[in-house]
Amino acid sequence: MQCILNLIEATLDAEITPAELAAASGYSLWHFLHLFRQEVGMPLCRYRTRRRLAHAIWHVSGGMSITDAALRWGFGSHSGFFRAFRKEYGMSPTAWLRSHRVKEPAVPLLNEEVYKMLNRETFREALPHWGAEYAALPLTPVTWPGSGEISETAVYAGDAFVLKAYRDEHTCRLATALADALDKQGIPASRAIPLPDGELSLPVVDGMRMTLCHRLPGKSLRAAELIRNPREGHRIGAALAGLHKATDALGDFPYAEDEPYADHLLNWALPRAKDVLPDTFPEDYAFRLETLRELPTALIHRDPNPSNLIDDGEKIGFIDFDLSRRFVRIFDPCYTATAVLSEVFEHDELPWRENWPIFAKAVLEGYHSVTPLTDAEWAAVPTLLIGSEVLCLAAFVGSSKFKDVFDVNMRMLPYILENMPV
Repeated sequence: MQCILNLIEATLDAEITPAELAAASGYSLWHFLHLFRQEVGMPLCRYRTRRRLAHAIWHVSGGMSITDAALRWGFGSHSGFFRAFRKEYGMSPTAWLRSHRVKEPAVPLLNEEVYKMLNRETFREALPHWGAEYAALPLTPVTWPGSGEISETAVYAGDAFVLKAYRDEHTCRLATALADALDKQGIPASRAIPLPDGELSLPVVDGMRMTLCHRLPGKSLRAAELIRNPREGHRIGAALAGLHKATDALGDFPYAEDEPYADHLLNWALPRAKDVLPDTFPEDYAFRLETLRELPTALIHRDPNPSNLIDDGEKIGFIDFDLSRRFVRIFDPCYTATAVLSEVFEHDELPWRENWPIFAKAVLEGYHSVTPLTDAEWAAVPTLLIGSEVLCLAAFVGSSKFKDVFDVNMRMLPYILENMPV
C-alpha cells in the first residue's frame, strides 16, 4: 500500500483513475478500494483531495495566488478550492494561514501513521454518542502554539471540550484514569466525560478509542516566552514535582507499566541512532546508563513539552497522558528542558544560547524545592539530557514525516553536550 501512496503523490496533478491505481496494486477495483480505506483510514477520493489541499495551501503560503494554486492542484476554480478546504479544515484558507505554520508536504508513510489519518468526519460522527447537547458543537483544530502545527489526534468541541483519539484501549484507560485521579487531588488535568452508558471512551476504527474531555482553562506554555524569562522554569519544575508526589500517593495505579529507562536506551535507542551520533558523543555513555538503574522512579507524565502544560495563572495543569509510565522520575524535568530548546533552537531573535542553561537549571531547582533530588540524580542530569536526544534521534531516523524534528535534534545534541546546566 505504501507504493500506492507514493504513486498517488506522484500523480496528484494528473487524472489517474481508481481503476488504474487498482491495477497497479494487483487487486480488483472493489477489493483495492476496501483495502485502501482499511489501511489508510479514509476513502481514496477523500485521501487524494486531502493531499491536493496540502500541496495547494503550501504553494499559497509561498506566495502563489489561491486561484493559481487551485488550478495547479485540480480544483478547477477558487471557489472549488475554498469549499474543499473549508470542509476539510473547518476554516477558510486565509484564516488557516494566519494561525498555522504550513509545512511542505511529505509523502505519508503508513508505518508512521499510528492514528491512521483521522479526519473531521471521524470526530463529527463520534460526538453525538455523548448526547444531543454535544452533537451540534462546532469542531475546530487543536493547534500547538510552539510550532503552529495541528494535532492529528484531537479537536476542540465548542469552547469547553476536547475530543481526543487514543491508539488503543489500554492507553486510553491509563490516560483517562490518571487525569481523573490527579484532578481529584487538586492537580489540574483534563477529565473525561462519561457516555450515556457510563463508559468513558468510544471505540472508533482499528481498535482506537475516543474520549470527550473537559478543556482545561488557561493557555499552553510557550517556549519562546520561557526562554525570554528562564526563571519561569522554577514553576514548571515545582509543578512536575507536584505531579509526581500526587502519582506516588495513588500507590499501585492501574494500567501503569514500568519502563526500564537504561534498558530502553541500551537495547533500542543507541543501536538505532549509532550511525548518526556526532563525534563528540561520550564514548562511555553506555556505562553511564548503568548508573540510572538505582535512581528513584515515579509514574511520570513522559511528554511534558510546553504544549502539554496549561497555565491558568495560578497553577500549571497537564494534558495528554498517552505516554505515561513508571519511569526514572527526573526524566520529566530533563525532557521539559530539551523540549523547550527544540522549539526555540535556531531562532536567532531569541536569547536561547545564553538563557537555555539558566532555564534548564531553574526547572531542576524548582523540582528540587518540592521533592529534593538525590546526589545521584543531580549527577545523572547530563545523562538524562543526552538520553532525551538519543531517544528522539532513534525515533525519527529515516523518517520523512518528522525529518525536520530529526534535523533540529541532530544539531541540538552538540550544543547540549557543550552547555550542560549542571
